[in-house]
Amino acid sequence: MANEFKVRNGLIVSGSSYFDEDMFAVNLPTETSPSYYITWRQSDGRFEVSQLSPASTANTLGCWDYATGDPTTGKWGAVGDIGSGTTSILINVTDNGGNNQNSTLSSLAVGSVITLYIGSNITSFTITGIKIVYTSPGVPLYYLFNVDYLSGNQYSIVGTPEMCLGIAAAAPANQNCVTYYAVSNYTSIGSTTGGGMFIGNTGWTLTVDSNTKYINVNNVDLNNISTKNFFGGLNPGATITLTSGTNTADFIFNYASSGTQNDQIIGVTLISNSNFTLTANQSFTICA
Repeated sequence: MANEFKVRNGLIVSGSSYFDEDMFAVNLPTETSPSYYITWRQSDGRFEVSQLSPASTANTLGCWDYATGDPTTGKWGAVGDIGSGTTSILINVTDNGGNNQNSTLSSLAVGSVITLYIGSNITSFTITGIKIVYTSPGVPLYYLFNVDYLSGNQYSIVGTPEMCLGIAAAAPANQNCVTYYAVSNYTSIGSTTGGGMFIGNTGWTLTVDSNTKYINVNNVDLNNISTKNFFGGLNPGATITLTSGTNTADFIFNYASSGTQNDQIIGVTLISNSNFTLTANQSFTICA
């Protein structure tokens, strides 16, 4: 449970006790009205400064209604009870007000901190992995954020409560990356912007394992980045990392060459102990 402090006229106010703000944040602005909040996190003994009151949803970006299974328009969901038992949070790109929140959701990189406001409950999580499910290339349906519990209320979901989402801290995204959309038919890679599959001993597949020798992707990724330019800028022997949700695989980059269609064949050697299978429409990101 967090202890809340308000800043008023350069002092931290807590009940009838006053503390000089320099004890906690030397650069914290002086406020004539208490609009800055300092929250002590019991989990790690740290203080956080925010303009968002822990008891307010005024600065949240949108709200969604709870649903089990894959979240449809205006819906959200969670895997596990809210709190330390939560492993994933699923959020549709459209909130329950009909607003497309894709630009904001896509800006959340691994390491970002999000806060869920559900009724009187306030719970924060750190994002540890991201998976995007698409309806078609470049058109995301929902985001699945793998998370670690950080602080706040812990409880089980009852009924279909509304969740309002706040961003406590947005971590910068890795800029040297390309993102693709897993397709189930290798013949569609060349015609599907951002499409991609893997090639192992038995041909094209969505499985990453020790047999993975090539990554076959469209000439353009989902963010309109040139695949040829991206991989053409890498030196043979460079390490690249492929991630999808919490799944990660490290490869040695060997070479890149143009395929017979609108695609690139990326020669790789797996160097991590990875074995996982993607599903069609699931995103995967390659960073160098």
